[in-house]
Amino acid sequence: MASMIKQDSWNDAKKTGSFSKNKDNPKARVIVKLSRIELAGIIDSIESNREFSVYHNSEKQTLQIKFCAYVDKVTQIQKGFSFSVNKQDKEDSTNKLGFVIGFSFPEARLLKNDLSVILNETFTWPKSKGEDKDEVEAPREQVERKSQGAPAQKNEPVQAGGNEDDGW
Repeated sequence: MASMIKQDSWNDAKKTGSFSKNKDNPKARVIVKLSRIELAGIIDSIESNREFSVYHNSEKQTLQIKFCAYVDKVTQIQKGFSFSVNKQDKEDSTNKLGFVIGFSFPEARLLKNDLSVILNETFTWPKSKGEDKDEVEAPREQVERKSQGAPAQKNEPVQAGGNEDDGW
């Protein structure tokens, strides 16, 4: 999930912003549920510097989500990355809101790490009724053996031609 809130004030002396007045205002916030593929898209964007963008449609709103390089308009030097969400009401197309947050390179590195942890922790093997732990763990062991270059076991299918990369 990503939750973004519009800033409601700025203290120039302390160089701090406040968001508290908008935390419960639906016209000044957006909540986005990101899929595993979308999290992987953000990670890919950080690693490759490619833009990642996707749309979410619901009955009430359309969201355009984008993660991309942030390039300073004056110097034309990349300063990091930006994550933006543009929200448009389905019933009133003039009701539009834009949200953006910037990530420095170190912040993007932390984001990449945290998203990788989330992806790893949310992956679970499907477990049907009646299956015990040993039955569920067996496929994971086979995957680990394959990734370490171990020879295929008798119960593991081998693609014709012997090259597993040909059939992706």
